[in-house]
Amino acid sequence: MKRPVTGFVLALLSLVLCPILLFIEYTAWFGAAMIAYEPANPGWAKVLSFMVVALIALLALALPVLAIVAGRKARAAARSAGTGGSGLATAAIVIGIIVTVGVLASQVLSLISSFS
Repeated sequence: MKRPVTGFVLALLSLVLCPILLFIEYTAWFGAAMIAYEPANPGWAKVLSFMVVALIALLALALPVLAIVAGRKARAAARSAGTGGSGLATAAIVIGIIVTVGVLASQVLSLISSFS
């Protein structure tokens, strides 16, 4: 059964990519702030710059959530079929939850620091 491996690979991928995406998002905040501060820039450019930041944030959050969903489905399939792989699926869920909490904490800290 390859499904537990898929969830575990997604979890490890999110563990590696989410800090990189958070760094890119934090850098994009500076770019969006500079674009918004410049009065010569049109309004659509200002909105678009903040939409790019929001998309990066959603991607950083979507990766671990997909790992959790894939891990839960794989664990349910492994338990119902009685085959192995339940432990690997549980590991994917745990890694996904830890990464999700880290991403959400980083998002909250980024928002707090940008408004203070």
